[in-house]
Amino acid sequence: MEHEQVCQEISGELQDMARWLSGGGLSPEQFRLGLTRLEDRKLKRFGLKLGSSVSEDGVVHFSLRFADTEELCASMDVNPVTGKLTIQPACRATQETRG
Repeated sequence: MEHEQVCQEISGELQDMARWLSGGGLSPEQFRLGLTRLEDRKLKRFGLKLGSSVSEDGVVHFSLRFADTEELCASMDVNPVTGKLTIQPACRATQETRG
């Protein structure tokens, strides 16, 4: 599977999980457990790593990178209060905002 295909597949799963979190379909603990399972099941297998940070205003920023090259696959900002989700795919030229 090519890098772009892997990136799109994993990014899609992260987007779904973030939408469920921001829409109230997942609790923060369920979201955390889902991320752990995703890392164990797919990220390591495809050589990806997931980083995250929280801004002062509570927005969670995720970055999905290829572990061997540090090449950015995608980044995503999730505001758990408003439900706003912004996705910045690095493997496509488009940007998507929901919320």
